[in-house]
Amino acid sequence: MVLTASLLFLLPSCFQDLGQNPPFDYPEEPTPPPIGEDGQIFYMSFDDSYEDYQSLVEASPVGNPGFADGKSGQAYAGAANSYLTFSIANLAAPLSNDMTFGFWYKVNGNPDRAGIIVIGPVTAGAGDNAQNNRTSGIRIFRESAGTMQRIKANVGNGTADGWLDGGVNADIDPATADWCYITLTLTEGKALFYIDGEEVASNDLSQISWEGCDRMSIGSGAPRFTEWGHLSDNSLIDELRIFNKALTAEEIQELIARDSE
Repeated sequence: MVLTASLLFLLPSCFQDLGQNPPFDYPEEPTPPPIGEDGQIFYMSFDDSYEDYQSLVEASPVGNPGFADGKSGQAYAGAANSYLTFSIANLAAPLSNDMTFGFWYKVNGNPDRAGIIVIGPVTAGAGDNAQNNRTSGIRIFRESAGTMQRIKANVGNGTADGWLDGGVNADIDPATADWCYITLTLTEGKALFYIDGEEVASNDLSQISWEGCDRMSIGSGAPRFTEWGHLSDNSLIDELRIFNKALTAEEIQELIARDSE
C-alpha cells in the first residue's frame, strides 16, 4: 500500500497548471497552415481524397463527384449536378493581388458548357439559377465553339469585370483531347491565361478584387456563376494548385514538366 501511494503521489496531475504563477500561456489561435517555399497555398492531388495538402482540410462534395485515372495518380471526375466547394477561410494564406491558379484538365464536351473553377460573390436578390456577380473573384469555364470547347476566364476588379478569351487559341477538341494544363495568373495591372504553358489571352486588369468571395467551386459554376448555364462539368481535373504569386511562363513550363515526369 505504501508503494502504491508513493507512485500515485509521483504521477503528474492534469490540473497542475491551474493557478500556476506565471500562468500557462495557451495559444490564442491555431498555428497557420504551412505555405510552400514556392508560394503554394493550396494543393489538391485528388488521389482518392478531396483534401487540400496545405491546410489538411477537405473540400465538401455536392452531389456525387468521383475519381478516375488522372494525369498523376487519381483525378477528380465530374458528374451531373455534382461539384466540390472549399472555404476560402481555410486557405493557407489570404487571396491577394498576386495569384496563380493552375491544374490539369481533360475535357468532356457534354454538356456543351460548364464551370471549372469559380471563386465569386453572391448576386444579391437573385435566385439560385441567376447568380452572376462578376465584379470580384474569378471564373474559369468552357463553352462550345462549333465542335470545339473554348476555355475562358473572367476576373472582377471591384466595379467591373475583364475577360480572357483567346478565341481559337483556347479551343480544345473533345474528340481527341488529352490532358492539358490550364493556368490563370493575376498581378496588379495584368491577368494572363495559359494553356499548356503558352499564353492564349491577357487583360490589362487594374486590380483584382476578392470582395464577398468566401468559397471556391471546383467542377461547376454553381452556386455563384449559374445564370448562363455554366453548371457541373463531367470533365477530369487533376493536380489543382494555387500560389500567392504570379508564376512566370518559365515557372509554369517547369511545373508542367515536373508533373509530366
